[in-house]
Amino acid sequence: WLEVLGCGVIHEEVLSMADRAERRGWAFGLGLERLAMILFEIPDIRLFWTDDERFHSQFKEGQIIKFDPYSKFPPVFKDIAFWLPEDFVENDFFEMARG
Repeated sequence: WLEVLGCGVIHEEVLSMADRAERRGWAFGLGLERLAMILFEIPDIRLFWTDDERFHSQFKEGQIIKFDPYSKFPPVFKDIAFWLPEDFVENDFFEMARG
């Protein structure tokens, strides 16, 4: 299932702010980004609104290529990170590192 032509009723609060509280309104949208998600294999619709150049640089006019995922975190060199349990004791790590 893929919603492309989404629509719905406009909230009464929105109509009230436009001095049209006595009326009813419909909202229509054309979801072309959903078709692009399938065509380029983009996993998350929110990527279309990113300012990240790693996303934008992958697409060239007239070319259809598969999206190449990237980390949302910038690369860090010479660093290590890991999760620690609440009952972590530093000496346990030292013994493990020493082998």
